[in-house]
Amino acid sequence: MKNLLTNILSAISIFIFLVSCGKDNPSLPTKEEEKPVKEVNLPVASRISDLALIYHGGSGRIPYTPDQMKHYVFRNNAGKPEFLYDSFLFLEIYTTINGQLFDFGVEGEGRKVPGKSEWTWLLDETFAKDRGPDAIERTIDSLVQLGYAPPTKRKVVFAIPNPIFGNKSWGMIDNRSMDLSKLEDRFKTASWYVNQVEERWKKKNYKYIELVGYYWLHETIDTFNQDDLLVDQVGTLVKGMKRDFIWVPYYGAQRAHEWKEQGFTKAYQQPNYFFDLNSPMSILTGAIDFALRYNMELEFEYDGRVNQDSYRQKYYDYIEKFEEKGVWKDKQVAYYDGGGAWYSMSISKDANMKGMVKSLGDIIVKRQKDLK
Repeated sequence: MKNLLTNILSAISIFIFLVSCGKDNPSLPTKEEEKPVKEVNLPVASRISDLALIYHGGSGRIPYTPDQMKHYVFRNNAGKPEFLYDSFLFLEIYTTINGQLFDFGVEGEGRKVPGKSEWTWLLDETFAKDRGPDAIERTIDSLVQLGYAPPTKRKVVFAIPNPIFGNKSWGMIDNRSMDLSKLEDRFKTASWYVNQVEERWKKKNYKYIELVGYYWLHETIDTFNQDDLLVDQVGTLVKGMKRDFIWVPYYGAQRAHEWKEQGFTKAYQQPNYFFDLNSPMSILTGAIDFALRYNMELEFEYDGRVNQDSYRQKYYDYIEKFEEKGVWKDKQVAYYDGGGAWYSMSISKDANMKGMVKSLGDIIVKRQKDLK
């Protein structure tokens, strides 16, 4: 009788917790309410299915606290959590440090080339307490305490900043100044970053998320500066650690069709259709066909402009064409939201935003149920 009463009270408390937060606003316990009572050993999924791109760390980004990150982890459907993105790619391109704009991807006018101190800053931001990966872990742990464990561990991928060719002021490794006009030193800096990630990850001792790979940040292969040779070396390093080596080239990027020969374990093709209202539908369908031809995965793209009718239509164009061409059924999908649009849409009271979140969320939930 005591066990029966305990189970009934527990079920009531879970129901009240989920319902009280509202269908479109999943809630988590506060720190004061969290009382860890159990831990579960989650299995590992065989592959990535739905990969959320999390632009994390840069100035102007949302901090991805548990209250924000939870909207990427699950949704509340009639008092029961349904899990959304199973994988998360943490990356950053731009940030302002001490009033100076840095670009971790390419050299450009008005943007400074980051060095070791800026790479270290990015690592500190990526692994900041209660943000980013920490927030995913806390979100899942809170659900586990309520009896709602995800079916598998959530997967995490980290971007490797581009060791931008020609930089002679990156900093020192092993008491030697790095000269990034040399292939050897470009590889050494990339290796340094990977090793830093591995060390910091190990110290976190996460229970419910796993580190599965690295992402090459530069979206094309600059053969003039020997990027092809560099990427091959970095790929050998990463794959030697039993990690995935992932690339997301823009549409028309050098070597995109040779992604396997370049050493990547998987590549997601960017359609680049959303960002320009003048882009014809053939840009989207052409990118999908290119990906299918070369056995690539796809990227679903949108940003905060979905609050405008014309861009909202493009969002639904992706959904429709992905369905027509079998992407939802057969492909892994990465999701670019411009750095927080999914969160903004998820908490919006606007009927259009709610409809967009439900439409894509329904697809992701179904894909998750099919993931082994």
